Amino acid sequence: MRNLSLLFGLVLLVHGVFGVDEVSVSVMVGDSLTLNSDFTENGDELQWKIEGESNIIAQIDREANKISVPGNNEERFRDRLKLDEKTGSLTITNIRTTDSGVYELKIKDSMNENKNRFSVTVRDVFFVDADGVKSVSASEGDTVTLHTGVTPILRDDQILWKFGDQVLNSPVDARWENIDLNDQTRDLNIKNIRINQSGVYKVEINTSRMILRRIFYMTVDGVKSVSVKEGDTVIIHTGVTEIQGYDMILWKIEDSLIAEINKETKRFLIIDKDNEKFNGRLQMHHQSGSLIISDSETKDSGVYHLNMSSSSHTLERTISVTVSDSGLSPGAVAGIVVAVLLVLAVAGVIYLRWKISKLKRPKDVAENNGTNDPLKDETANSDDIL
Repeated sequence: MRNLSLLFGLVLLVHGVFGVDEVSVSVMVGDSLTLNSDFTENGDELQWKIEGESNIIAQIDREANKISVPGNNEERFRDRLKLDEKTGSLTITNIRTTDSGVYELKIKDSMNENKNRFSVTVRDVFFVDADGVKSVSASEGDTVTLHTGVTPILRDDQILWKFGDQVLNSPVDARWENIDLNDQTRDLNIKNIRINQSGVYKVEINTSRMILRRIFYMTVDGVKSVSVKEGDTVIIHTGVTEIQGYDMILWKIEDSLIAEINKETKRFLIIDKDNEKFNGRLQMHHQSGSLIISDSETKDSGVYHLNMSSSSHTLERTISVTVSDSGLSPGAVAGIVVAVLLVLAVAGVIYLRWKISKLKRPKDVAENNGTNDPLKDETANSDDIL
């Protein structure tokens, strides 16, 4: 027996009793997973089953010259299983949470019968479309890390990253000077991401016992900044409408944590202890995780840092917030309002006195002229009115 140690997310190869090897694999919804077989040309029969179930989901019988994948006829898999007729390896495409379980492999030849077990755990991922592609939305200038889920990397493990058909592992053109691969996990890290780096990213992870394929679709939009006038409400968006797919969301200003969503600890926290800074004016949107600052002040200006992490990727964003002075202090604004009201009041009194004087004037003129005919008042000049 081979004595291997492999952590693949939580991937371990252990020796079971009675000569049965077991591999534990943790993958994500939408991945394509191949469970490798030691089946050789000398093998007579191979069978794949799921522990606790009697149905064979894939088999090769060389004596009967028969290769079949009956699992594809089941609603559970429905055309998502592939069997390599030479190696006997089983591939599950666009994997789902319902595919979790222990896959049992039995190989017979004229001399021996060997058994292997693969314990497969499928983690749900929110950002997956019907084709198993994981969606990642970023803004220009963000740092985005696409995860392999492998730690540590063993010497014989092969991990290949591609953008379209371009290999990213080896030295590439100037367009990709902002990428690097993590030494331990081989995660792909893209710093200060640009709009022209939108597109399809693929990773293939090839180990001694399995092959994992994962696809990401990256969209990158414009630089994020927020400018408002003092007193307005500031909304700093995360760029998502639902946060279920993220395990953690952190908001910071400078090096100070101001808000946190932690799915593992079920914590939704606004840290607003500095009364001189926000004084209870911070909120966080429960669905999107966006940060909201009400009744903004110029001291709220600064660089805000967002960190959102999930099992498939991590996103780091920097947003510049500018709160402009309205030009007048609250006291000055109040003084102007009072002055305007006083002017309007005085003008109203003057107008009212003028109106009363005008209504009385025809009677006075008529009495002075010895007649009550108001039409004769037309000869009055402006000095009379005043």
